[in-house]
Amino acid sequence: MNVRPGSLVVASLRRSRRSTAIRSTATRTFSASSASHKHYHNATPEIFEKHVLQPDDPEKLVLVDFYADWCGPCKTLSPHLERATSDRQLTGGQEVDLVTVDTDEQVDLAMKYQVRALPTVTAFKGGKPLGHFVGAIPPERLRQAINDWLKAASP
Repeated sequence: MNVRPGSLVVASLRRSRRSTAIRSTATRTFSASSASHKHYHNATPEIFEKHVLQPDDPEKLVLVDFYADWCGPCKTLSPHLERATSDRQLTGGQEVDLVTVDTDEQVDLAMKYQVRALPTVTAFKGGKPLGHFVGAIPPERLRQAINDWLKAASP
């Protein structure tokens, strides 16, 4: 067998990288708990009907984010909505779903819910609107609004 100089070094590096990759993935941890929220991005009227107006759980709070891709404040608010609806610690242990509606694509939904400025976030419970806010509010005010809506009785 004829071995060129440097070929053992390459083979050794490959083995070293492979074992490093194996070691790093071996330390990952996974959770087997069920998801505490659902996010429906770019909802169609059918998805809106099913998950907002006729939800499986009428006591679950559903936030609807009316937005547009070109809207700067929408891009600012979006990660805060994602975080707030993904973390049960921020919602007092309760599940909160998020539905996003692109107002450029779903003009009829935006008109039906009288969206006049972006972003507009409307809270629904039991298929009925509870309240809304307009604009990119700070995360603290968002959490407070969600907690107020969670405490509200179903309409």
